[in-house]
Amino acid sequence: MKASPKATKKEIVTAFRTREILAAARELLEQRGPESMTMEEIAAAAGVAKGTLYLYFLSKDDLILALITQVGENIIQDLGAVLQAPGNPPEKLIRMVTVLLEYLNRERLLFPIYARELLRGEQEPQDGFRRRYQELEEQFVTLMTGLFAEGIAAGHFIPANPRLLSFLIRGLVRATGYYQKAEGQADAAREALPVILTLLSSGLVREKQSLTEETAL
Repeated sequence: MKASPKATKKEIVTAFRTREILAAARELLEQRGPESMTMEEIAAAAGVAKGTLYLYFLSKDDLILALITQVGENIIQDLGAVLQAPGNPPEKLIRMVTVLLEYLNRERLLFPIYARELLRGEQEPQDGFRRRYQELEEQFVTLMTGLFAEGIAAGHFIPANPRLLSFLIRGLVRATGYYQKAEGQADAAREALPVILTLLSSGLVREKQSLTEETAL
């Protein structure tokens, strides 16, 4: 077996500096919102010169896309952990929907930019961070499709195209985000969770069981 190549000192420094910049940007995002924070403020908060900041991120939009990508990677990791944990497909579906809505609640400041960039990514060439989070979108669909395929094969879910079901789940979560933004409802995710689980239990799950779970969004 080949040994994994060791990271160079430059790569280690770059990774560390990138994390520091993103952490500073996230703190400012919570304080000022994505539209108000500036690259000068982010550089100062990260303890780097503005010119150095531009070596890592070409623009504020690029930096925000990096934050969205970071969130997407965390989501995929958490969903993967749910799939690896004990439980049948309906139980795992509850946990996965709960995870998605928890993230939607925590990342409500980023959601409008995510939605805008997702649409732009479908219309324009994909590169950089936009390409990466498009890849994460596909990873999400792949994870959900596998869960639905398993559940259908075991007789837990109604017979249906598992990839279609994955897109429907993604659509329900996004719709909650759009409602949250349009109506200014900070508790939209908390409100939506029991509704979505009821819809799934009445239309998707074959067993006579209720998809409900205590959660703290």
